[in-house]
Amino acid sequence: MFAGKVLSKIDKFGVWVLLSIVLAFIFTGYGMTKHLMDPLAAKYIHTQILPLPLLIFFCIHILKAVRNQFKKWNIFKNEALVDAYSYAITLIVTLVLIWMYFR
Repeated sequence: MFAGKVLSKIDKFGVWVLLSIVLAFIFTGYGMTKHLMDPLAAKYIHTQILPLPLLIFFCIHILKAVRNQFKKWNIFKNEALVDAYSYAITLIVTLVLIWMYFR
């Protein structure tokens, strides 16, 4: 139960950060194509700065959904096991995506 409350607080914070990053992604994308801002700065921000935080906060955001789905499926009887598996799966996916980004 404790992990669910902490996860909810992390998700509430992370979703606002994710929203701002997505809006910055859209703005810099239009900055590159429609020249709303300096195209070189927009391209640098869009391709070098924003992808990694977007990936990390997106994975944080899906963690709650993964945990809730495991609870819904009733695969594990112990809630600590549900938390451990959902954290592990999300961490593995995040690390694989970060590895793919830097590759």
